[in-house]
Amino acid sequence: MMNLNRLSVLALVLAAAPAGAIQVEKIRVLRPMSAGGGSAEVEVVAGQALARFDPALDRAAREAALSARGMSLMQELPPTGWTQVALPAAMPVEGGLLQLRTVPGVLEAEPNHAYRASRIPNDPSYPNQYHLGKVNAPAAWEYETGASSRVTVAVADAGIEGTHPDLTGKMVGNSQFCDPGPTKTTGGGDETACATEAPTTACNHGTRVAGVAAASSNNGTGVSGVSWDAKLVSIRIFRSGDCTTSCGNSGFNSCATDDPTIINAINYARGINNNPTYGRVVLNMSIGEEATACPTPIQNAINAAVASSTGVVIVVSAGNAGGTVSAPANCVGVIPVGATDSGDNIASFSNTGPELASFGVVAPGVSIVTTDVGGGVTGSATGTSFSAPLVSGLAALLISAKPTLSPTQVRDALRGSAEGIGVASLEGGAVPNGNSAGAGRVNAFRAVKLVVEGTLAGFAGDEKVIAFPNPFRTSESGSVTITIPPGLAGKNPKVKIYTIDGQLVRDLKAQTTWDAKNDHGRFVATGVYLVLVKTDSGSQTARVAVIR
Repeated sequence: MMNLNRLSVLALVLAAAPAGAIQVEKIRVLRPMSAGGGSAEVEVVAGQALARFDPALDRAAREAALSARGMSLMQELPPTGWTQVALPAAMPVEGGLLQLRTVPGVLEAEPNHAYRASRIPNDPSYPNQYHLGKVNAPAAWEYETGASSRVTVAVADAGIEGTHPDLTGKMVGNSQFCDPGPTKTTGGGDETACATEAPTTACNHGTRVAGVAAASSNNGTGVSGVSWDAKLVSIRIFRSGDCTTSCGNSGFNSCATDDPTIINAINYARGINNNPTYGRVVLNMSIGEEATACPTPIQNAINAAVASSTGVVIVVSAGNAGGTVSAPANCVGVIPVGATDSGDNIASFSNTGPELASFGVVAPGVSIVTTDVGGGVTGSATGTSFSAPLVSGLAALLISAKPTLSPTQVRDALRGSAEGIGVASLEGGAVPNGNSAGAGRVNAFRAVKLVVEGTLAGFAGDEKVIAFPNPFRTSESGSVTITIPPGLAGKNPKVKIYTIDGQLVRDLKAQTTWDAKNDHGRFVATGVYLVLVKTDSGSQTARVAVIR
């Protein structure tokens, strides 16, 4: 009786939903022991599954074997060796998997997992871009802004708004749409895996992610990205009609993507890597499916993408359920990223687990200021979705500085330069801190310095006053920000501006911004000025060039 009821409900949902949308159902799966064992409920694409056939069977034999069970071949998924299969109409996925595993020649069968953009609700806020200072990006930019060699951040997401003032100049090559819709269920042969399109958004998520990684910087408008000069390419893996602007479900349409689409996106990034138009490619995937072990077909695609010494660097958000690291962040070969807040605390929603401890890092992901759809800016981007592109942008800086870095070397540099953030209280001593924080919170300055110089021996840390932007063009920026390093932080801060020959220009007292005016309120002349910072912990100077 329960099975009949389930079939009736599933048929009703499929009949009511508009054609072209991914339909989702939930099944219960065993969780890996690394995630605590037991079982969990996960979302999968209704009416579909994935199968790995005996390689000795050609396509005709596979199609015949499936047809005998009322199934059809939707598409092959090279180089993984897996095949996307359409199940008989109204058949639940759990029952379809049982039947698929009995098809002659099928070696393995898995569900086609559904993925959603990793996002989390947040109260409206508009703070400054604290995340750039927190990871010491201004000091890193003195080494590298991403211009030394070409790097492209491929954003496999909901699409980038290509007309956004802070993004339009960064778009390169051809944006792609990898269609997750059930348009292949007729069994009429393989569809085009990804197709060229004008940059199109299914919702705001991809535009926000892109701005964190590589928004145009030092241009007097909008926001700054971590990598000033990295390029962007949009790989849209969500259907526009399935999502609301804020990435919720559109009516019956499910704002979700699936395994084959993610595989196709990974394959596309692999195909453009090292192409002169794109240079090296960093693939950002701010997506996730909670409580799912890494699907074998996706793992195979990842293996192929990172295989070469100059392979694709893949950065994935750890997920926002406050549980175990989600797929595909738990796949081997990727860099999983958890989230911190402005106080260097692990965000309560950030997923944790041994994958972070072994391969991951954390980065700011609460109230991030970034680009938004409609050409605007938001200060409420919260989730590991926005921690991941910060790391992707930093990875682009590292590769620009040293383009021969392998994906493993990029990961090791990020982890080897990360800062411990004291999260023992979150773990209660039960599991390693790394399960929550990975190797620590990324530090852009340390990471770039480690790559450029090959060592952190004798590293003075962040003991350097930074004036940013530098040079300070008054026609482009309203003020220059003076960053006091942690080692100099103390009581009674005093900041003064001098000419290069030592004449006092402006006493800022405890302020850390300067508008290029003297104590009389007049703009200073073009030239180089000294910034003196004094606290109870000591004093230090920096230089800033003012261009009128």
